[in-house]
Amino acid sequence: MIRIDLPGTSQKDFEDAIQVLEECKAKIVPCLGFVNPFMGPGGQYGNCWWERDTALTLSGYKWIDQKFAEGVLDNFGLVQKPNGRIPLWGNDRVGDYDEELSAIPVIFEVALGVMKRSDDPEFIDRTYGMLARYLGWWLSDVKRDRESGLVCGIFEESDPSDFAEQLTAAQVDLNVQVCVGADVLRELAEYLGRNDDAEKWRGIFETVKNAINTYMYDPLTGGYYTYFVKEKRLQTKRVYNSMLDTFKRGIAPEERRKALIGFMEAPEHFDLHGRYALVTASHSSPEYQETVGVYKGWTSWSGNIWTFRNEIIATGLREAGERELSAELAYKTVTEFSGNYAEFLSPSTGEGHGVKRYGWTASQYMELIIEEIFGISDNHFTGEIGVRPNIPKALTGIPISISGVPVGAGENKGLLCVKAVRNVDGSAEVELRLE
Repeated sequence: MIRIDLPGTSQKDFEDAIQVLEECKAKIVPCLGFVNPFMGPGGQYGNCWWERDTALTLSGYKWIDQKFAEGVLDNFGLVQKPNGRIPLWGNDRVGDYDEELSAIPVIFEVALGVMKRSDDPEFIDRTYGMLARYLGWWLSDVKRDRESGLVCGIFEESDPSDFAEQLTAAQVDLNVQVCVGADVLRELAEYLGRNDDAEKWRGIFETVKNAINTYMYDPLTGGYYTYFVKEKRLQTKRVYNSMLDTFKRGIAPEERRKALIGFMEAPEHFDLHGRYALVTASHSSPEYQETVGVYKGWTSWSGNIWTFRNEIIATGLREAGERELSAELAYKTVTEFSGNYAEFLSPSTGEGHGVKRYGWTASQYMELIIEEIFGISDNHFTGEIGVRPNIPKALTGIPISISGVPVGAGENKGLLCVKAVRNVDGSAEVELRLE
């Protein structure tokens, strides 16, 4: 059992997060093409898989049951269509959009985390193939605007999910995930020794990255926005925190990051240093609203607080070298959702709404503790176990610890224990042992 000592949360809450995920496990398998056990979103969403929700439950749960996580990724290969598309959800029915609709493809980075902890070369090979076919679908004429090179989304291929016409709107969050997907595949191809593939994925990453920076950036405000490919204009009235996704994988150039951080910190926008983690829509946006009660579609992405949005931004900040900001955001997200694993939170009260025991919330809470705050990584590709704690200023001088984290392979396999304390100068003293 993984054990934590981290102010602002508790061992009881950590164990409850695991229990939430156990509750989300499907009661009936096989289910809609999935033959291995999996998790649904939780609550009223029932015994059904959804691409995004089910994938994200693996973010933290892979540290609890690696083989379960591998089985879930194999499920996605089983339901993948011949053209590479993975359905939005098990029933694959959304109005008249059959064969044209998927989900925002966060599965790439989730899968990479699972694959790096795997000792099964056949699993790694077939999962690489599944991901390569999937990215190929996103880059096909069904989704990609030929002139700009950007990928366009409908429904839950982006948030807020209020677009329904194909090849109309290219959203920042979607294009960042496509970019991330290309970079994930480049890394996997290099590991597998597929050098031609690696060069192809590297080129796709650069092409989409350049398209994001060319078409989605507004020099007047310093932000990134949805680009209407037919009208050739930006949706600058929708000030959404997906503009901060561009910290991922160095997509936003360094000279543009100051303005983005300004958006993130400003109380009138996303208010990083306020009481709670980042809201989705800017407080100044005409679309800003708070959902109370059950999920209400795209409007519930227009003001509430979600672990999904905050995790993407926190990890991107770390990748961009903004470790102080990343630590603050990760810690806020963890403490606000601790024991409160709701679908989303009210930015006015911190109260949970939507499904009250939601799978990806519990999973990302665990992920942020293990991988971001304690900075633990487990890479079987290289044989390296990494520990680089990223402790927020709020915990300066306060010891934190985690133990029982399963890492390594072969002779190096064991349970990792980490004790750390942040010094006044921002450095950290760390003690490690492998049991």
